Amino acid sequence: MGHQKCLIGLLLALAGLEGTLSIAVMSVDLGSEWMKIAVVSPGMPMEICLNRDSQRKTPVVVAFRDGERQFGDMALTTQIKFPSKAFSNFLDLLGKPIDHPVVKDYSKKFPFHKISADENTKGVLFAHPEGMTYTVEELVAMMLKQAQAIAQTTTGQPIKDAVITVPPFFNQAERRALSRAAKIAGINLLQLINDNTAVALNYGVFRRNEFNATPTNILFYDMGTGSTTATVVSFQVGKTKDRGYVETAPIMTVRGVGFNRNLGGLEFKLRLGEHLANKFDELKQASKKVRENPRAVFKLYKEAERVKKILSANTEINAQVENVMEDIDLKVQVTRQEFEDMCADLFARVTQPIDDALVSSQISLEEISQVIVVGGNTRIPKIQMILEEYLQGKGLGKSINADEAAAMGGAYQAAYLSKGFKVKTFVTKDANLYPIQVEFSRDGTKNIQRVVFNRNNEFPKKKTILAARMQNDFYVYVNYGDLTFLSKNDQIMMGKTSNISSVLIKGVPDALKKHISTEVEPKGVRIQMKMDDSGMFHIEQAETLFEKEAIEEEESTLSKIGSTLGKLFGGGDAGETKETPLVEGSKDSKEETSKEPSKSKEEAEITREGPKYQERTKEEKKTGEDKPEGKKSDEKSEEKSESQSKTEEKKEADKDTKKTGKKVEVREPLERKQISLDMPSISDDKLEPSINKLQELENQDKARLALDKARNALEAFIHETKHKLSTDEYKQASKEDERIKILEALTKEHEWLEYESDGADTETLKGKLASLAAITKEIIDRVNEHRERPQAIESLERLQKLSSDYLEELEKIPEDESVFTAVELETLAKVIKESKEWLIEHKTIQAKTQLHETPVLSMRSIFEKIQVLDRETKYLMNKARYAPSKKLRMEEKDKQKLADEQAPDDDSVAGDDISADQKILEEILPQGDKVVDVKEGADKTKLPSLNEPEPSVTKQDTHGEL
Repeated sequence: MGHQKCLIGLLLALAGLEGTLSIAVMSVDLGSEWMKIAVVSPGMPMEICLNRDSQRKTPVVVAFRDGERQFGDMALTTQIKFPSKAFSNFLDLLGKPIDHPVVKDYSKKFPFHKISADENTKGVLFAHPEGMTYTVEELVAMMLKQAQAIAQTTTGQPIKDAVITVPPFFNQAERRALSRAAKIAGINLLQLINDNTAVALNYGVFRRNEFNATPTNILFYDMGTGSTTATVVSFQVGKTKDRGYVETAPIMTVRGVGFNRNLGGLEFKLRLGEHLANKFDELKQASKKVRENPRAVFKLYKEAERVKKILSANTEINAQVENVMEDIDLKVQVTRQEFEDMCADLFARVTQPIDDALVSSQISLEEISQVIVVGGNTRIPKIQMILEEYLQGKGLGKSINADEAAAMGGAYQAAYLSKGFKVKTFVTKDANLYPIQVEFSRDGTKNIQRVVFNRNNEFPKKKTILAARMQNDFYVYVNYGDLTFLSKNDQIMMGKTSNISSVLIKGVPDALKKHISTEVEPKGVRIQMKMDDSGMFHIEQAETLFEKEAIEEEESTLSKIGSTLGKLFGGGDAGETKETPLVEGSKDSKEETSKEPSKSKEEAEITREGPKYQERTKEEKKTGEDKPEGKKSDEKSEEKSESQSKTEEKKEADKDTKKTGKKVEVREPLERKQISLDMPSISDDKLEPSINKLQELENQDKARLALDKARNALEAFIHETKHKLSTDEYKQASKEDERIKILEALTKEHEWLEYESDGADTETLKGKLASLAAITKEIIDRVNEHRERPQAIESLERLQKLSSDYLEELEKIPEDESVFTAVELETLAKVIKESKEWLIEHKTIQAKTQLHETPVLSMRSIFEKIQVLDRETKYLMNKARYAPSKKLRMEEKDKQKLADEQAPDDDSVAGDDISADQKILEEILPQGDKVVDVKEGADKTKLPSLNEPEPSVTKQDTHGEL
């Protein structure tokens, strides 16, 4: 029984430990104006989080006022009153230099912000009027940190892992900047998922049973605050390798993407804001133009956003703004037709992303099965009318949440990538938007260019190129490929340079010297590249390749016998193909060789396995993939395949060797040194100042929250206690001089709190609260005693009656059938009698005690009596439940005596003879349970099973033998 208890306790402890482990994940749909957070945790599948203001979306605004950092509605309020102290719409500034057109346009829209170039990133640095400076990455990190806090409040668990949405048109520099922001925020970035891909994933996971082997083409149209995207996605069911085995699952493939970086809700709001500003200036009542007053401009922008939303449902509205400036109000009527006229050029660009997406995907509009619209600004009636006319009667699907689809799709992806959840496989194949090529020169002569990731190539994926005849160290330049498919404006948005990075490959001459031999032939430098699941390009590895003839080792006779026996007993598969071992260049390269997956001749593809991706050769998946462009055979970069196996150590010293005529590869790893050319690379040590800055802000927020909590607690205690002392209940439980003393102390502290507590710290406020609580404790305790005593007395009296009735029934049981001793029954009777006498005596004394005096019949003393009586009663109840009666014990003793008399003299037991105890156990135990021999003299009492409840009170028998 003791072992069973230990096992149950261990299982419960492990269950409790499992509940404390944090496996929750989150997704952050980070937009230009709003942020949505979704979480997945045990018992909470894919739920949108509510922020502190109980809203499902949080404004992307960070404000600093009087040393206090603000988010949410408080930040919006500060932005209207002090526009220069609040930062917003900064997501589009990520990864852009100070002279970028987007930065210049931002300065025109928000001229009250002072911006300059950051020394490290060369990006935008905001200057706050109070003297602080923050980079764009730091502001984004603050929003991500706030998202993490909201998610943790929702789940009640710490959360580190996250999937963050990103516009599909973000280039390499922008994606790296957002990744840095996540690192500054202390978030483990699982993936940067394109927001159009997240929307399509959210659509597909709830309709997985509707797809079949025939592709279903869906067009997703998303108009957000800052941009508009159109995406053609194909859904079909196919075979995929997931978690180590092949299965049939839905596959989502992004076929084509079109976008407009500058078409979004912000532009429509600004047009309405300009209209209201013109109407205000037409009043000619102010001393200066309204645009010269940033506070007045933001008041008009706020009203413009409200007008825009209402005009989606009504044809006209009265715009009203009180005290725009100089105590002048604005009231003007705005009609839907006026709004459409002032935004006519914006409406003319609505269908352009769809055209680009169809051209990119090479799918006609007739092949589109359905059009799904998302994004809050697709609710504008004019936009819906334009889309319906363009789509030739296909209609607009509104079957998913327009505001939360991306966040929900990101949450599903986060759960898939997390190790803590098992979700149904839904394969996502995203499309690379900008072609990427590499360029290098052979010994400073002819330049060689190769496009490694074409436009619309699927990712994540790995590719390999072979730079033949390389003799010296060289640079590999990573650039964008042909971007002529973009509009002139979009090409300008890509930045002044098409260069992404340069990678110095070092160590080539040393590797060649190490393998100077007539038997070894140098083949070139192999470079492994990857487009990861976040759409970021990396050169993962570079190595020099050599080729030599393989040597087959002749095993000794003993080794052959051992090998044969190993195969017979599971050591190998008879049908398994034996691989040629790789000859490795050095000891240092052994680990690299064993870890490196095999490549196909042209490229290695990625297949999913849980949260990770593994490589698969082209023989395993026969799909047409883009091949790098080639030139002459002696000049071009070839992609080589590897046949990989582990190098076996020699087991016998007397083996013979012979050449096989087969070729094997020798690999020497090379050093790589990368420099970013689009935007400067930032090492982890350079991020430390930003991490420390955010941590300091976090500490200040926590200290401020604790200070406010202590202040509110002190103020609430003062008001609550004053009110209590004025009630009859407290007046009766206290003397007048006590109340006067307490009221004087409360008044004194209240005046201090009102007029002198501005510089007080948290500890001072807590100390004052503790001192007030100490002087009021006696009165509060007396009131609680008087209030709760009747119920406690009632509980004791009820228990006394139940115990007395139970004892009366026990005394009626015949002695030969009772399991209780006389001592046990007498003990319970004595406890009942003492309890009743004590209660009668103390009730009499308490009735004579004044209410303002210390109670004689206290709650604590009553509870102690209840515990004693309850313990004695439950002891007898548990004994009656588990102990056998005296008559049964006598019968078992007689059987044992008879069995001992009939037992043989020697110790052996012949054949199938079993003891009488075993027979009894066989009758008691359920069929199939094992009968264990019971040693002579052991207790034969049947133990309770695990299914029976444990006794609630454990008590040693001090009254006699059971």
